[in-house]
Amino acid sequence: MAGDPFFYFNGFNSAIPDDYSGNAKIVAVAELANSRDYDFVPVTVCYRRALEQSGEVLALVGKSASRAVFCGSSMGGWFARIVQLQLAATRPEIKTAAIAFNPAYDLSMYGHLLLGKQRNHVTHEEYLWTVEHSSQLRALETSVRYGAPQPFFVFVDKGDEVIGWERSSVRHSPISRFVAFEGGCHSFDHFREALADFDSVFHG
Repeated sequence: MAGDPFFYFNGFNSAIPDDYSGNAKIVAVAELANSRDYDFVPVTVCYRRALEQSGEVLALVGKSASRAVFCGSSMGGWFARIVQLQLAATRPEIKTAAIAFNPAYDLSMYGHLLLGKQRNHVTHEEYLWTVEHSSQLRALETSVRYGAPQPFFVFVDKGDEVIGWERSSVRHSPISRFVAFEGGCHSFDHFREALADFDSVFHG
């Protein structure tokens, strides 16, 4: 990839369709990326192979890149932060940022909650999440220092019915720019406000 990438990652049991024009959140991320002269790169992450996929994403950052933004929702926000820190450790000359909408966190502690039968609500694939899959998430998370001083933007809806915003605030406020919006849901309703905040802070 020749330009500066702006990645977007899906959440757990989700996927990014080839035609995402009907998904207002992804469209808004793409519009911001394009307005700031990034190459928008939507990546469907299969979290059963997240460890391997993190390396594949890093390989997409070209030699001439000077900036890279990693964005995602739910577990995609967690993944965005991980890959940002991996890139910062290996190529510190690149200006990076991670944007997380209602992110999952501390999966080295909570990965066991995923064990059992799962179903992707986009592809409709049914599969079994195993202890080995959770171990891979733990290995990926412990490969970086999650609280490292790299630009991290965490945006949550207080109406998130999956991840409590108060606990997210305790975890993320000390290590990120943390903004909580009234109402909303886990899918994250306030993406336009969040992206505007990120844009004003990161790009000035």
